[in-house]
This record gives sequence, structure tokens and C-alpha cells, in this order.
Amino acid sequence: MPHDYPTVSLESGLVELANKKAEELVDHFMPKIIRRNKTGSTIPEQTVEDRVRRLYYDQLTGQLSQLGITIYMTGTDQMYRIQRWHCMKNPDKGDDGYDIPGLRMDVKGTRIRRGKDPREYSLVIRPRERKDDWTYALVLVELLDDTALCHIMGWATDVELEGNIAPSGIFKGAHVLSYDRLHPLPKLIWDL
Repeated sequence: MPHDYPTVSLESGLVELANKKAEELVDHFMPKIIRRNKTGSTIPEQTVEDRVRRLYYDQLTGQLSQLGITIYMTGTDQMYRIQRWHCMKNPDKGDDGYDIPGLRMDVKGTRIRRGKDPREYSLVIRPRERKDDWTYALVLVELLDDTALCHIMGWATDVELEGNIAPSGIFKGAHVLSYDRLHPLPKLIWDL
């Protein structure tokens, strides 16, 4: 069955760029997590041990998803490079939800398992991640040897999250929208 969402393929050089940025974040945050014995995560049930074990993979997934959607929406990796440079000037502040500079869009990246249909995943936003008048995009990352596929599943506004709270399970208390409730991104084709 053909899919109806765009996919950006990141070749080895771009995967290495995202990897370098993920390593910078791990080098900054790992000592603080260990020293403070706090996760710094928005996932309420995550232990410090889980956070330490997953930090690199979580950061890499986030960087790949941010890079993939930036290339899709701007046609180049330049805005990603600028955004990462700016964020690393004060990494404890983060990007404040601006995954593409100046655009009120918070990209939520998730790693998917090979062979699993990306349409089975949902956009998950924790209450403390929400912002008025914001847009959230779901990007699923699939790693294939030295390539990463970034499936850009869609977007939703903050208002659309209302009343969609998971009552139980791993997303308990989070706002959850299934793939079929997301707005598709347009099929952008860059000729740069």
C-alpha cells in the first residue's frame, strides 16, 4: 500500500552531521543528569538509569528528525546548522520549541522499528511541552545502515490537542493524536 506522507532520505554525510550534534548534546547533558540524579526528561516514568542508557539514541533521533523536516521545508540543511549553532550557545535553554528558526513548530521525532508501518504511530505531546498558538509535527526516523529515512507524518495545532489525553499506558496524561488525525504536509519539491 503506497504511503501518503513525504519521506526525506538522509545520506551518510547528513547522518554524520546529526550524529555530531547529538554527541554535543550528550556531552553537555550526561554529566548534569548523573550529578543531579535527575532525568531532565518530560517522560514522568523515566528513571535516571533509563535516561542515561537512552540519552544518545534519543538525541540522535531528535537531531535526525529536525534535520529531515528542515531539509524538507527549506530545501537545504543551512537553517538546521544555524539553529543548532544558536542552541549550543546556551544548551540548557534549548530551542524553546523553534526547531526551525522563527517558525512556531516543535518537531517530535520518534525512532521506528524496521518493517513497522509508520501510520501506526501517534503524535505525543506532554502537557509541559505545549504552547499557545504552536504547531507540532511528527517525524519518524528509520535507520538503515548509513542512511536515515525521515517520514514526515503530519502536523497539528495546539488547539487540536484539547481533549485528546491518554487515560492510561505509557502516554498517560499526554496529548495523543493518531496519524489519521494529523494534517499532511504539502508535497514540496525543491529544485535547488
